[in-house]
Amino acid sequence: MKLALRSRRALGVAAAVAVVLSWLPAAPASAGFGISLRPAHADPADPATKAYFKPSVTPGETFTDQIIVTNTGDTPVVLAVSSVDGLTAATSGAVYGNRQDQVTKAGGWVTPSAATVTVAPHSELPVPFTVKVPKDAGAGDHLAGIAFEDTHQTSGSGKFAVTQVVRSVMGVQVVVPGPGAFAVHVGGSKLDSLPGVSAASVVVTLGNNGVRLGKPELSVAMTGPDGYQKTVTRTLDTILPGDTIDYPVAWPDVLKTGAYTITATATAPGAPPVVQTSSARLGTVLGAVPAPGVVTPAPISKHSGRSYPVWFLVAVVAAAGIGGGLMLGRRGHVKRPAEEPAGALATEGAAQYRSDH
Repeated sequence: MKLALRSRRALGVAAAVAVVLSWLPAAPASAGFGISLRPAHADPADPATKAYFKPSVTPGETFTDQIIVTNTGDTPVVLAVSSVDGLTAATSGAVYGNRQDQVTKAGGWVTPSAATVTVAPHSELPVPFTVKVPKDAGAGDHLAGIAFEDTHQTSGSGKFAVTQVVRSVMGVQVVVPGPGAFAVHVGGSKLDSLPGVSAASVVVTLGNNGVRLGKPELSVAMTGPDGYQKTVTRTLDTILPGDTIDYPVAWPDVLKTGAYTITATATAPGAPPVVQTSSARLGTVLGAVPAPGVVTPAPISKHSGRSYPVWFLVAVVAAAGIGGGLMLGRRGHVKRPAEEPAGALATEGAAQYRSDH
């Protein structure tokens, strides 16, 4: 399982900043440290349940099972156990709240059997949990997680310090039976520069008005000065029911000053396309986002109290915009099973960043 760095800020931070943090190299974990999670029981008819829980529970009923926590390291590990909400990342994809975040969604339905567990070296420990679905719960997909966080934190030193908190999250997708579907909606669109650079992006507000999670395709067609026209298409990751995000589409062309018309079209299987047209006026030329692998050296640029080379920001943001939805903190680019719709097992290195200048 891979480790990734995750900002401990709210998950609604600017998408490009989150991309930068996720690409920073992880601080090394403690020697011999390693934990993994798996469901104690799986449904042979549903391969996805080998990676995460997906119980069907009617309102007022309960579901109980166990998570198998494996310590592959050479020393005992003490883990804080907590239920967390499933959320939609700024660039789509399911993520999980931090342990200290208030639980307001399906995370409140989940109760682990213990707040802290100790797992001996090279051993497994079953950790029971219970899901209690409220009597007034609506039909649909409700995503929660059970986080196992190492209570031993490691910190760096110097002007730029990283405090690493390693955790794994087991997803619990509670399916409440009843009618309903994934229903993508599209709000307004606007032109903006990606944070920290002068590269262009089209920011599209879209979300899920339905009760089932889904992955829409987004097509953005834009016309502008001197007969300019361009269409860019992205396949997004998961958007959870009830969530709305401002999705930044990194734009591959230089945009001149002037008036533009933006038509955003979102499609999902089994549903008609949703189309929204907006007007925008650009007062400053915005540069093109380079293709992946293109590096343009430039002076250091400061953003939010941290210093990064502009070429680093451009390369990272380009990869995010062109590559599609980022799993913020959730998996840190950990590859997931094809059947997993919403984030099941997440190994995370949550990080705090301190600048002394």
